[in-house]
Amino acid sequence: MIRTVRGDINPSKLGVTMCHEHLSVDLGRIRNDDDSTFGYSQLVIDEINFAKELGVQAFVEMSTNDMGRNVNDLLKLSNTCDVHIIAPTGFYLDQYHPQYIHDMSENDIAEIFIKDLTVGIDDTNIKAGVIGEVATSKVMTENEKKVIAAAAIAGKKVRCCVSTHCQMGTLGHEQLDIFEEKGMPLNKVVLGHIDLSNDIEYMKSLIDRGANIGFDTIGKTSYLKDENRADNLAQLIKEGYVDKIILSTDISRKSYMKTFGKYSGYTAVLDKFVPLLKERGICQDDIDHLLIKNPSRIFDIQ
Repeated sequence: MIRTVRGDINPSKLGVTMCHEHLSVDLGRIRNDDDSTFGYSQLVIDEINFAKELGVQAFVEMSTNDMGRNVNDLLKLSNTCDVHIIAPTGFYLDQYHPQYIHDMSENDIAEIFIKDLTVGIDDTNIKAGVIGEVATSKVMTENEKKVIAAAAIAGKKVRCCVSTHCQMGTLGHEQLDIFEEKGMPLNKVVLGHIDLSNDIEYMKSLIDRGANIGFDTIGKTSYLKDENRADNLAQLIKEGYVDKIILSTDISRKSYMKTFGKYSGYTAVLDKFVPLLKERGICQDDIDHLLIKNPSRIFDIQ
C-alpha cells in the first residue's frame, strides 16, 4: 500500500506524483531568512491547486523531522486540496540535526524512523510513508553517515522507500555503499538531485547498481537549465532507463513559487518540462512511467 496522511491507499490510486516536495517546511532557522519557511496557508493551497489543475494528484513531502515537518499542516493541505500527500521521517544535513542525534547510535535513530512509520508521528496517528530526505553534504559527516545507515536499517525492516539528498548530485555511490552494507534493497532507494550532476555516465552507473534516481530539481534553472535536464533524461530513456527515474521540483523557498512570477513552483514538471521531453521524442507511455508507474512502485510499502 501507499501510506498517505489520510490513510493507506492502493498504489493504483496514487496517480501523477511529484516525488520530492516541500509543502510545510522551516529551513529559516539555519538559512536565516523567511523565504524558506512556509506551511498551511492560502499561498501553499493556491500553489498546490495550480499543480492539481495540470493533473498532479499526489505529493511526497521531504521536510524531515529537523526541517520543520508538520503533519497536521500536511493533513489540512491534503483535505483542503484533495490530493494525496505522503509524510516523511528522517534527518537532513548535519547542521540541521538536533543535538540528540550526535549522541544516538544508528539503531536508536532507526527506532525513531520505525515508530513514525508504524505507530504515528509525534502525538498523532498520522504515519510516515517514506524515509527522507536523509542527506549528505559534499563531504559526508559522521552523523550524516549514521543517519543514512539508520534509514537503511529502518527501510529494510518496514520495506519502505528511502529517499535521499545528494548535495548537487554528489556522493550517490557512497550512499549506495551504506545501503548495500545494511542490506537495504536498492530498488527502494531514490537518490535525490542526481539531475544536478549533469553527468549521464554517472547517472547510469547509479541505476546500474539497482537504485532509482531523482530528476527532482526541475524548474530550478539557476542551478541547471531545464533544456540540459531534458537532453540528459531523453538520452537515459532512449537507453532503457525509464523504469528507474522520478520527477519533481523540490520547492524549498517561497520565491520559487508560481505566485511570485519568476519560477513555476510545483507546476514546472507538467507545464514546462514534459513539453521539453515531447520535443525530444519521448512518448506518453514513458512520461507515465516517470510520473505514475515508477512512484506507485517505489512508494509501495510491501
